[in-house]
Amino acid sequence: MSRFFFIALALFGCVAAIAAGEAPKPGEEPFTWEDFISMVKAGGITMYPLGALSIGSLAYTIERFLRLSKGKLAPSGLSNRARELWDRKDFEGIIKICKDSKSALGKAILILVNYRGLPKNEVQASAADVANAELLPHVRACKPLIIIATVAPLLGLFGTILGMIGAFRKFRLLGESGDPSVFAHNISEALVTAATGLIIAAWSLFMYHVFKNRALRLGDELEAEINTLSLEWYLGHGHAAGATTGSAAATEKKA
Repeated sequence: MSRFFFIALALFGCVAAIAAGEAPKPGEEPFTWEDFISMVKAGGITMYPLGALSIGSLAYTIERFLRLSKGKLAPSGLSNRARELWDRKDFEGIIKICKDSKSALGKAILILVNYRGLPKNEVQASAADVANAELLPHVRACKPLIIIATVAPLLGLFGTILGMIGAFRKFRLLGESGDPSVFAHNISEALVTAATGLIIAAWSLFMYHVFKNRALRLGDELEAEINTLSLEWYLGHGHAAGATTGSAAATEKKA
């Protein structure tokens, strides 16, 4: 998913660069930064909340990109190190590396190690519950993006309505005579706010699905890793260790 994210950003940047660098047609002036500022000003008061939504969407995008990573949920190599220590019966070493990782996978492995004497199904279910509890906040953290994607076009529509109301008011005052150019500001307000709201909504909705799918994919990887470890340990070394421990305890009891 990270590759898809970078590809999408690259495509977006290429489109923006092409649009900005497109040569003007004969008789047309190039689009400048001053033109962009004047266009934003033409949007009127509605551009302020739309600007706040755009900043919020960008902030949530950066935050999710930094925090929703495989290294923070399921670090690479953690399972292999735990397997090596399990083979050496170094359970304290497994506990140490899992606590040091501070990851969802590490907390799930802690359950598998600390409760290795209990039935496999119960321990596996508990480890899966711990992993899901760690993953759910990341899924919920994507919701602000869908809220922004819902509110932005509504604000854009509100700006469009304000612009049309202003245009019809001027039309009523002018009557049949007058310069139609007086409507230009109101028409610009209507179009700019609608376009801005749609752009913010499209970006936020796209990033919401990107991060939500990434979170679900990481959840599937966590579940698969937990199932694999529990099968390897409890059906292999886990049962052997449990049987050895049980036999030793029975011997001590008889003694």
